[in-house]
Amino acid sequence: MAVRDSAPRRADRADRDVLRRELGQNFLQDDRAVRNLVRLAEGDGRHVLEIGPGKGAITEELLRSFDTVTAVEMDPHWAEHVRRKFAGERVTVFQGDFLDFRFPREIDTVVGNVPFGITTQILRSLLESTDWQSAALIVQWEVARKRAGRSGGSLLTTSWAPWYEFEVHDRVRAASFRPMPRVDGGILTIRRRPQPLLPESACRAFQNFAEAVFTGPGRGLAEILRRHIPRQTYRSLADRHGIPDGGLPKDLTLTQWVALFEASRSGYAPGATSPRTPAQGSGRDHEPATPGGRRLGPQRGGDPYAPRGQVRQTKGRQGARGSSYGRRTGR
Repeated sequence: MAVRDSAPRRADRADRDVLRRELGQNFLQDDRAVRNLVRLAEGDGRHVLEIGPGKGAITEELLRSFDTVTAVEMDPHWAEHVRRKFAGERVTVFQGDFLDFRFPREIDTVVGNVPFGITTQILRSLLESTDWQSAALIVQWEVARKRAGRSGGSLLTTSWAPWYEFEVHDRVRAASFRPMPRVDGGILTIRRRPQPLLPESACRAFQNFAEAVFTGPGRGLAEILRRHIPRQTYRSLADRHGIPDGGLPKDLTLTQWVALFEASRSGYAPGATSPRTPAQGSGRDHEPATPGGRRLGPQRGGDPYAPRGQVRQTKGRQGARGSSYGRRTGR
């Protein structure tokens, strides 16, 4: 009787384990958490994009609530697994890096169990994308609280708050994931405001202003803002909106941010410096963009999935064809 050599299979499993750690994969295995995540994503949307489907537990629940599911999975093993599991269903699978993904225009909802190690990059990429209206994501619990302003405002959240609403929901215990991470997760929802607090044309200027205030010198808001707003104007705004002179940028409410920004655009005190331009910023992480200013999706008259690299896409039982990914980046 021939004996199969199990060494190659062990090597394959070891390779997958290494890749899983590199990608920060922690699979959600709590059915209640899966249902709550999908419930928070439900609304008027009919076409959902899932970030990192993994074994397909969330994908299966999404099929019960949405007309179509577009899944973006970086790990080739799990991308193929989801293709096979949902062959013939209303699921389209892309294998590649979400950070390079070009959103199809029909996508209106985004759901995902986000790798904890690249949460900020994914949020920034998502906020700069077009057309989608709501998102429900599992991120680290403290990140969810921070993005929702529970521990004070952050630069990222403030930069997008006039156009998006951030809210933290259920806590997801670390024991709900396999392998188990060191920290708990939490569900964060992001929704486009039906009536933005500022026009879209002001997005770049507002983000520059927010960055300049968060990173500006000074031991309190009065000192920081004197570089951007005339003293008398600031004094009037501080009295009217209850802005504490010794407070910090993270303490400002969205209403206060909008009032200060509008005052900064009306004129500057002699010798004051305006918010930094993109060229003066500190790199890509702080590069401003308008809502929906990147990854504009299919262009009129062009290939809706023009490939920027060699990756595969499968819909149901149809054959493989080019997708809209670019390079694969390490996580």
